[in-house]
Amino acid sequence: MRQYFLLFLSITLLAACATSHDKPLTLSIIHINDTHSQFDATPAKVQGPDGEPLYTFIGGHPRLLTKAQALQRQAAENGIASLFLHGGDAFKGSAYFELFEQKINIDILNRMGLDAMALGNHEFDIGLAKLADFAASINFPLLAANVDTRPEPVLATVSNLKSYQLFVVDGTELTPVGGFSEAGGKPVVAVFGLALADMRSMVPATGELVFAAEVASAQATVDYLQTQGINHIIALTHLGHQRDLTLAQQVNGIDVIVGGHSHSLLGDFRHWYLGQQPPYAELIANPDGAGQTCIVQAGQFAQTVGAATLQFDKAGRLRQCDGENTLLASRDYFQLALRTEDSRIAEDAQAKTESYINQLARTAITAEDPEIRQVLNDVYLPAVKKAYGEQISVTEQTINHVRLPGADGSDHHGSALAGHVTDAMHYWLNQPAVRAKTGRQVDFTLIGAGNIRANLNAGAIFEGHIRLEVLPFDTPLSILTVTGQELRELLQQVISATLPEGAHAGKFPYGSHLRYVAQENSAGNAVLEQLQWLNGERWQDIEPDTQYSLATTNYLANGNDGWHRLQQVQQHRTDRIDLIIEQQQLAIYPLNRVGVKTDSSGQNAFMPHYQNTAGLPCKIPGNDCKVAALAMINYLKATPVLWQQQRPPTVTLLRQ
Repeated sequence: MRQYFLLFLSITLLAACATSHDKPLTLSIIHINDTHSQFDATPAKVQGPDGEPLYTFIGGHPRLLTKAQALQRQAAENGIASLFLHGGDAFKGSAYFELFEQKINIDILNRMGLDAMALGNHEFDIGLAKLADFAASINFPLLAANVDTRPEPVLATVSNLKSYQLFVVDGTELTPVGGFSEAGGKPVVAVFGLALADMRSMVPATGELVFAAEVASAQATVDYLQTQGINHIIALTHLGHQRDLTLAQQVNGIDVIVGGHSHSLLGDFRHWYLGQQPPYAELIANPDGAGQTCIVQAGQFAQTVGAATLQFDKAGRLRQCDGENTLLASRDYFQLALRTEDSRIAEDAQAKTESYINQLARTAITAEDPEIRQVLNDVYLPAVKKAYGEQISVTEQTINHVRLPGADGSDHHGSALAGHVTDAMHYWLNQPAVRAKTGRQVDFTLIGAGNIRANLNAGAIFEGHIRLEVLPFDTPLSILTVTGQELRELLQQVISATLPEGAHAGKFPYGSHLRYVAQENSAGNAVLEQLQWLNGERWQDIEPDTQYSLATTNYLANGNDGWHRLQQVQQHRTDRIDLIIEQQQLAIYPLNRVGVKTDSSGQNAFMPHYQNTAGLPCKIPGNDCKVAALAMINYLKATPVLWQQQRPPTVTLLRQ
């Protein structure tokens, strides 16, 4: 009798396990990306009820948390478990970060209830030791399946930087576990991370880390997880929307890709003057012809939250993916971009405006979480306010920055701010005192769109707006000689790389005393129909064999972020000099050449070889490598009527 009872019990347990496995799963994914330490709300404008723009503030981490928690509660009420994911690049982009670096991100992100985060390229901006501190101190895993940390001692022992994380689904609860055996027959969801394979060409300070190919690493990770019995698989990537599409087209078994890096606000946000990007939750067929992958991404700067609902069949295959990004609006609306109290909309218009905003698609007026707001106000904001220094200018209109002309509601000339930044570089480098030290007359200047991290908002402009927000990087300036043909090749290559839908556009070039018209051809590449430089008061064609003096940031001059044509020009020798400020004095560092170091995975890092030093002493107290910011500050002080003048555009991009 006991034998039959044990047999009956075994059959019952097997049936229970089978039922648990076979029951179709529905899962909610709540996600953010590229928050860039924008803890406060950012200025924005929206088309008002009468068709005229209204000026307001959107997003910020306190609103992110309020909305994420509301979405989590909504999922739970519907009997659905939810994951809260971050697509990477929490670092860099605000005064908060410049003052408090990884520490404020540890503090605030640990209060957000995140389940996992992808490793972004800007997480490397302040060095491996501080990245290791961040990874070891956060209460959620930092994921990158294609990064081998074992050769790099600083990160090799950080267990919280891992390839993937498993979660057991129990009703509306998701619990992280170490292995499939801990699931107890319940469904398991795997989230694995992917970082940029070409990280070394974008971030020089990556130590001995090895970055493997994205597609091969993804397929190997999926295959391994499936051999462990896991069929619900999420890729948390920091690759950019275009690479996410490639991943879905070339890898079998990924159910959803939660992305970052390209700042893609998927969906239609033209009513917020943010343009229209590819659809949210697009389904891409896998190469096996059977599976499909849903792709989502949620913009930038903590302005929006994405939410997708995934429905699986009994075999664990994705059958449906729906959702949208939601822009997090405030209750403050102004008639002027200055956003002064006297321009606030009238009280009798407030209710009408709020009702109108709440009815806008993909928009929700969202209150700030009071706890995080208080922490920011009490712990961090006093030091931030103090760091802004003296007022240097004022503008009645926001000077916008966009990476790619035509994106985010811009015209085919793109960023107004980038032109002013390059004007400032040209102005400062050609000042008599600077020229006396460098011995160089600069013909024209270039900068990549990604060097500029924020708009210049309407109102008083303080030094901190430039040093802490707009140009927060250590950006020594470089002067080097290039031929007209080399310049043309550089521009065509870099512009072409930004044109595919969803491509990373941070490399896009803007310039001063240099103008071009780039036409996209039928093959999707950029062809320069006009390329001229301003010689005194006269525009002249760039001649292929003529030598010109170009200035840019040393990051780009080294060939990083797709500007590798500049490295090739300097492969064997160069006349380049780099400029920094040492103890309040201009210091010049000449180079011999720029070499290439290839790691074991075949990825290149570009290595400047200086004549008299191993590298620039940017971290020594009293030294200042934010030379682009210094140039902009001096330029604004010297041109008080700048914002009353119309700057003729120097960049024109014509798309097919």
